[in-house]
Formats: sequence, C-alpha cells, structure tokens
Amino acid sequence: MTGADDAVRVEDLNALAHEYPFVEWAILCMPENAGQKRFPSAAWIKNFNTHYTGAHKAMHLCGSAFLDFITGSATILALMKGFHRIQLNLEFGGVKGKYDPQDLIARIKAHPEFEFIIQYTDKNEDLLPALRTIPHHVILFDQSAGRGIAPQSWPAPIAGHTCGYAGGITPDNAVENITMIAHAAGDTDTWIDMESGIRTDDNFDLKKVRQVLSVAAPWVAVCP
Repeated sequence: MTGADDAVRVEDLNALAHEYPFVEWAILCMPENAGQKRFPSAAWIKNFNTHYTGAHKAMHLCGSAFLDFITGSATILALMKGFHRIQLNLEFGGVKGKYDPQDLIARIKAHPEFEFIIQYTDKNEDLLPALRTIPHHVILFDQSAGRGIAPQSWPAPIAGHTCGYAGGITPDNAVENITMIAHAAGDTDTWIDMESGIRTDDNFDLKKVRQVLSVAAPWVAVCP
C-alpha cells in the first residue's frame, strides 16, 4: 500500500498492520516534493521508521532520491536504514538519461541488506541479464508508474526473477485483478502494489486500504 504522507498517523498504520500483518506500507521518497501529498517529509519518514511496529515496510526512491542513491548520498542511505525493501523508480521522477545503468547495478550489489524492487517496463529490459546475478532483487511490472492506469492484461513472471504487479488496481476491481494476476503468476510467489487506487481526492484513504486488505487476505499464502 503506497503513498502514506504527512497527513497519515503512524498509529493508524500500526492498527491496520496488527489486523492484516501481511501488509507492506511503501513510503515514497522524493525530496523535491517532500511534504506534499503522497510524498512525506523526512521528519515523517523518520517518525514512521521509529514507531511503526509491523513486519513489512518499503521505501520507493523517486527523482533526486533515486539519483542520490546511485551516487551514494549519505543522507539518502541514512533515510533508507530500517526499511526492508527499496523500490527504484526508473520510470518516474524525470531520471531517464541521468544515470549510468552500470552504476545502478553496482550500487544494488553493494547493499545486500535490502531487497530491491526494480520498476520494470519494456523500456528497461536490458537490465535483466545483470539483475539475474543479484539475488536480492525483484521486478515490479508497472506500466502505469503511479498513474492508476490498468494494463489490458497481466504478464507472466519473467524467468529468473520474482515479479510483482501494479497499475490500475482499485478496491472495486481488486478481486478481478488479483484473480487475473494469480492466473498469470501460476504457482510463483508475487505481490500487488497500489497507490492511486487507495486515494480519495488524492488523499490516502484508510477505508479503501482496509477494503483491499480484506479482499487480499484469502490470497495470502504465508502470513508472519
């Protein structure tokens, strides 16, 4: 569940995680937008990191945060500490053409303490051969890139990579899409990511989050 921001209380996230312990809260990090909707301030992120008691938390690096990670910024690396998974948003935040893909691969290899989620489209499939040698990575199919646009169909996982799915999933179509994704994924483990679909008037909507978690619960194979 992606996009909690300064308007969201960590206590409410804790309460939902207690009820649905499989939930992963994904926090968007983009310093140039910090404090705006979807993009919490550094102070909120630190408070979340300190007081969140659930099992799963991710940080999605966008824009300058993504580029600073590649250059080894101490500020971004410090903010990442305590998160379990780090998503690298290659298709959002205007980063295209501003980094060397080999530097990206080297930086991922240098941090095995995280599982890295690579935002994937057919535009960056040339990264796949190098990623296959890195055990601490997974792929997220995300043609929508946070815009809430559903694909016409969900692809099968790419051989050699654990894959997740995002784009256009809402509380109203979650059952349909989870069923379709389960069919596409077969017996492989996967996950779904939602951002726009759990917002109302661009505000993070805990009621919608609860609705989706309730729908998803029967599909969870392993729950800590």
